[in-house]
Amino acid sequence: MSENEKNQNLETPEEKKEELVEEIADFAESEGESDANAVMTPPDPKTVTAPNLLKFLILSGIGVFCFFIPVGSSGSVPMVLIINAIKAWLDSVVVSGTSMRRWLVFIVCLALSITYAVSRFNKKGVLAEFHKKDGWGTAILYYLSLVFSIMMVFHVGPDWLLNDNTGYEAIDLAGSCLLTVTIAGWLVTFLIEFGILEFIGTLMMPIMRRCFKLPGYAAVDAVSSFVAAPAVGVFMTNRLYNENVYTLKEASCVATNFSVCSLGFFALLVSITDTPYMYGAAVVTSLVISFILAAIVIRIPPLARKPDTYANGKTQPPEARKPAHYNAKTFPTAIAAATTKVQDKNLSVLITAIPGVLSFALKIVTFVEGLATLSLAISEYTPFFQWIGKPVIPYLQLVQIPDAAAVAPSCLVGIAEIALPCMLIAGQTLQPVSIFFVIVLSTVQIIFFTESANAMMQSDMNLKLPELVLIFIIRTVIAIPIVALFANLLY
Repeated sequence: MSENEKNQNLETPEEKKEELVEEIADFAESEGESDANAVMTPPDPKTVTAPNLLKFLILSGIGVFCFFIPVGSSGSVPMVLIINAIKAWLDSVVVSGTSMRRWLVFIVCLALSITYAVSRFNKKGVLAEFHKKDGWGTAILYYLSLVFSIMMVFHVGPDWLLNDNTGYEAIDLAGSCLLTVTIAGWLVTFLIEFGILEFIGTLMMPIMRRCFKLPGYAAVDAVSSFVAAPAVGVFMTNRLYNENVYTLKEASCVATNFSVCSLGFFALLVSITDTPYMYGAAVVTSLVISFILAAIVIRIPPLARKPDTYANGKTQPPEARKPAHYNAKTFPTAIAAATTKVQDKNLSVLITAIPGVLSFALKIVTFVEGLATLSLAISEYTPFFQWIGKPVIPYLQLVQIPDAAAVAPSCLVGIAEIALPCMLIAGQTLQPVSIFFVIVLSTVQIIFFTESANAMMQSDMNLKLPELVLIFIIRTVIAIPIVALFANLLY
């Protein structure tokens, strides 16, 4: 054994943890996120002071109020009311026969097409950094969205595109997404930065082994995905597997069941379907169903057949699988986790969050404008999606989902991209229960190849393509009746 290997083996748990925190933070930063380090910070009882408690309660309370507390006669949450007010104002401003909302989409598509071209020639600077992860697929979407937005703003192009069911519907969706993702993405800072997620995640830890056969730390993995992105959760899981914290079975179960949809995606999906009033219900319902699915899916093949061995080849002893219990220290620890999070936070994070929010929002506009136009055109003029959905129609009818024929295609295409199911139903006249069903189902399927599935296949957990497709199908089959039950109860 070399001297370096000996020194590594002599690292204390604290040193290993610090190293893990730094690696996760570096990864999160590379993905455009910065909160993974905070998720990993252990609770410090010394931070439970009156100022920190007030900061946690007040600022987290603002986030909860904005996203989850209905107000007024409409019963909408404040976030929705703000977005609707701005949307109505933009639609009332018409320039050359086109609403300001559509002009904004065109301006964004034009700007990103130009900045991407500049970044290809100038490899340094702000623009190069902004576009460093944009490949040719993204570039095609930039220019495709520009072409489509030019047609819609200046009213030039084929009749099959210049109508309310395809082109105009798509550009309105893109405009709504620009507003929703920007405003909701900024407001979600109150939930991300001021301790509420750490508080909830800590309270969940004692039930993880009993309900999910997983160590309590899996709750933090779920929080990291919820706060940042599914890929961050997968990275954290893979790193903990390599640190011999998780067994192969535990790591595989966590990655495929707890790499949940992030808050930003929920805002995107309700914007695509023009149902921002469903945001709060969709978030809560999706999380509840994700945990229900996890309790089921990890107990059946292929995940149930994974070995309980660590990365170093050792088998997990039976005593390591004993569940923890709630005790008198659980709630104080949750409070300490929240106050530890907020102790060094101030309102400046609301300013520093803006660039990241805008970066995501601007790019997502081109994504929606390009893919939504194509998806709506294929849906309007070809039977392709109907063919895909036909096997699912009887199942949807059995669980009493209205508009089964229209909803069925969206049940399977989510494996490609999480937003695609909502794009397929956008602009259609569907009952609220059907729209809510599609939104929630797409978020609980977990595995989609534009992000989470790719991260899983690149990990050290030996998760293969056929295995992930099988898990996706299993999750979908089990989820459909559960999501249908919640959708029918709520709408």
